[in-house]
Amino acid sequence: MAVKNESWTTSIFEERETIISYDRLLDRWHIWTDEPKHARKYEKYIDEQQPTRKGYNPKTGQLVMLEGDLINVNVIITKKRTYKMTPEQKAEKAKILSEIRQRNQKKETQMI
Repeated sequence: MAVKNESWTTSIFEERETIISYDRLLDRWHIWTDEPKHARKYEKYIDEQQPTRKGYNPKTGQLVMLEGDLINVNVIITKKRTYKMTPEQKAEKAKILSEIRQRNQKKETQMI
C-alpha cells in the first residue's frame, strides 16, 4: 500500500493529541497523532504495507502528523517517575555534580 503524504498545519499546543487503540480481531495497534514528537517517535514502527498517512509541515518539512498500524510493538503505559528530594539531598547532589565537573575540567586542561 502506498503511504499518503500530505501538507499538514501543526496544531496549537493545547489541541494536539495522540490516540493509540487496539483492534482485538486484527490483533493490531493503530496510532493517530498530530503531536510532532510522537509522530517522529512512532514513525519507525508503522506498517507501510497498510494504509498510512503522514503529514508534513509545509514550511519546515518536518513530520507533524502520523496515522497507521503499528507493527512488532508492545504498547506499555507506565507512570512517570518523579524524584522528590529534600533540600539536603539536593545540596549533596549539587556538590557531587560540581566535583565531577571540576575533575573533568582538570582532565581536559591536562590533555591540552
